[in-house]
Amino acid sequence: MDSLDTQPFEEYPVYDSIQGLVSVGEPQDGLSPFATLGTPGNVSTSPARSLYEQGVLFNFKKDTEQALSCLERAYGLFLQEHQYLGAIECLVELAWLKYNTDSPDAANKSARLFSEALKMINVHMHEVGVNEVRARLLHYQGLVRYREKRFGEAVKHFMYARTFCHPEGIESARILDSLAVHYEHTNDYYRAIQCLQKALEIKARLGCEAEQAVSCQIIGRIYILREEYPQAERFLNQALQIAIRLEDAYRCARIKNDLVRLSIYQGHFDQAQALIAQLEAECTHKPMRIPFGKSQFYKAYIYYSQLRFGESQQLLETDVLPIFKRQGYRKGFAMASRLLACLHYQSGQGARAIEEMSEVIAIFKEEGSISELSKTYFELGKIYLSLNEPKLALASMLESLRIAESNGLSFIISHIEDEIFRLDERKWQEIVEKRANHDRVFEKDLNLMDALQVVSEQPEEQAPQNPNQRLLSLLRVGQAMSAERDLDKLLTLIRNETEQALDAERCTVFLYDRENNELWSKVATGMETSEEIRFPAHLGLAGYVVKTGEILNIRDAYEDPRFNQDIDRKTGYRTRNILCLPMRNRKMEIIGVFQVLNKRVSHFDKVDEDLLTAISTNAGVALENATLAKEMKISFDSFVKTLSSTIDARDPITAGHSERVAEYSLLLGEEMEMQRDELEALKYASLLHDIGKIGIQEDILKKDGRLTEREYRHIQKHVYYTHEILKNVHFERHLQLVPEIAASHHEKMDGTGYHRGLKGQEILLSGRILAISDVFDAITSRRHYRNRMAFDKVLTIMKRDAGTHFDPECVDAFFNIPLFRMGAVLLMDRGSGVHEEGLGLLEQLDPGITVGEYYKCLNKEVMSKGEADVHRVFSNLYHFTGKTD
Repeated sequence: MDSLDTQPFEEYPVYDSIQGLVSVGEPQDGLSPFATLGTPGNVSTSPARSLYEQGVLFNFKKDTEQALSCLERAYGLFLQEHQYLGAIECLVELAWLKYNTDSPDAANKSARLFSEALKMINVHMHEVGVNEVRARLLHYQGLVRYREKRFGEAVKHFMYARTFCHPEGIESARILDSLAVHYEHTNDYYRAIQCLQKALEIKARLGCEAEQAVSCQIIGRIYILREEYPQAERFLNQALQIAIRLEDAYRCARIKNDLVRLSIYQGHFDQAQALIAQLEAECTHKPMRIPFGKSQFYKAYIYYSQLRFGESQQLLETDVLPIFKRQGYRKGFAMASRLLACLHYQSGQGARAIEEMSEVIAIFKEEGSISELSKTYFELGKIYLSLNEPKLALASMLESLRIAESNGLSFIISHIEDEIFRLDERKWQEIVEKRANHDRVFEKDLNLMDALQVVSEQPEEQAPQNPNQRLLSLLRVGQAMSAERDLDKLLTLIRNETEQALDAERCTVFLYDRENNELWSKVATGMETSEEIRFPAHLGLAGYVVKTGEILNIRDAYEDPRFNQDIDRKTGYRTRNILCLPMRNRKMEIIGVFQVLNKRVSHFDKVDEDLLTAISTNAGVALENATLAKEMKISFDSFVKTLSSTIDARDPITAGHSERVAEYSLLLGEEMEMQRDELEALKYASLLHDIGKIGIQEDILKKDGRLTEREYRHIQKHVYYTHEILKNVHFERHLQLVPEIAASHHEKMDGTGYHRGLKGQEILLSGRILAISDVFDAITSRRHYRNRMAFDKVLTIMKRDAGTHFDPECVDAFFNIPLFRMGAVLLMDRGSGVHEEGLGLLEQLDPGITVGEYYKCLNKEVMSKGEADVHRVFSNLYHFTGKTD
């Protein structure tokens, strides 16, 4: 029996390779793995095969509707013709296609299709070509991981996928494309080009023209980064000619945008504008919005370079930024915002430009766009220099250089060093000498926070009037917030810095409790204790801002009927003017309110509004992170306290049951390709599912022999108690279903379970999984009244009760679990780990044998020698411990 353990993977490198202000990469850009030539197995000209080929070609051309139609019809025909390998290929392509749609449940639909494909692969594992399809499935799943920024897992999956496919086949070439994009992302251009050259060699030999266009485009982009423009132009033109021959409008548009960028770098603006005119005529339908937005971005950059600032700004504000925002293209949005900041600086709005650069830096940090982060610090440094802030300019340039040095961004290093030379020749000389001596350049060098500290520590009597002092506060807030995770400390920091930045007497930061529809704060100037202020979210000015999302700038508080004068009468404080605005998270949901009182000189103006908006943008993200961290700590603490307070009430003879149930549940959840958050909730629910036994009478809980009807009804109450206990425990958002899951472990598919009598899909999937794990451990463990059940009988019960007690899909997944992984859990003894003797038996099991395959062996009248050896080893493993559970 061959190994069937195929670890689930996921998605697809998003690469971004552009320089300077015009470096706009496209989301999910670059590779488009699809099956056109080199299809594994029996390739024929059957109607099903023709539909399949059309479907993947439509997908390649981003015609999703046509691709779905063709692939779904092809799947049906393949099944009718009993061509199961073709059906599996359709499922794999449909899974990838579904993942890339805008549907809110796209990830779940995709996971189900991947799971179904994997089941069919396991059933038809001996068919010729099945490993090629398996490789493609793993490749796609690795690409999903890449989009989730789980880069290590993704690359591991790419490597694993290559072990299943022919090294000179088309799937191997596609995986090389993915690896190349990863190496480009990590600035390892040499390895990226090596991968792409090998991929091109394979594709050319197989005659896969469309696939050659993919590799040519990627390698052309890398040569742009390396400033090898003739090579870049050669490969991009080669890719464009192929895309034109195949009438692939979407890829043509993407390649033309790359050629526009190349022309700009070479100073060929006329050539760039001619290509932009073509793109404007061709990118007219919805799927082409991103290519169109990119073309307009490049057009805005050309206007900027030609000093046509008004036209550039109008184009960015009316076309580029709205498109990128609607499409959720954060990198493109940040790059366009960076260009807009430069335009604001050119128009004399230096303060606004610096605020916008700060926001751009935050986005690039979140997106992991290292090269763009370095470029943005470089541009920020130039703005500071022009504003006569040499310390800040130097700090920004050094930060840009540090990032570039650390990540091998050689194309920008010389430009940064030239600016450092202009700012501080001694610092520049020090850097050159360190590099020549192979010393670390940035071990103790000045960074942005150091420069801010130098400025802020100047004595007031010696400090010159600084027109940008408020900007320094903004940057200080941003730097400090990025490191602080304690919510109370963070709120205090934000309050203090906001008061300083706006030169105000008081500041209160209210947080919005969405669940209770209340505003609350522990941080307000003038508060003598740490007691919370808490009130309904519809009251007061802060409540008005939460409700409307408006900015309130009130010059005379007592003239505004919305102001509650009773607060002043109670406190003795006199409120003159107020600036109040909402604070939002990454999803643009309102999570709190800033309320700033009494500007010391005059009243709050538009500059104050813009500055507080910039602070609130950074504060919203930081507070969201801190809130999540605090929730995690509360969840962990309350979990430990609850567990420790109930552990003494547990029956000692069942010690280890919940730990094993959790392990079985995780095995089953992983087999069903559940997401990480779902698995974590399943784990905690499994560990706590019997915590309600604290309310069960000890004599009944430990009774030997059969229970009376009254005793059985009393035992059943433990599920209710479990739910009541756990619903009072604070769980993080992604763990909030733990009480429901834990309370579902005695529910049955036919509705005859307890404690609520739920039926079928009314039971959470995690609850259905837990039901299987709980029963399986119960009947494979010794109880007061019986010994462990024979393993073949156990599996027969699991099969028999599918559809009545258990979810059939969960049972199928259960039988796909590798036998050795189940054996490892069986060997767990009261939470003390695995017996050393048992490890020896475990190591004798083939890791590729599933529970289902072993069950087939058990039902044979005569086993082969290999099957008999497996049975002997597992039987010894199952019986040797005499577990007391």
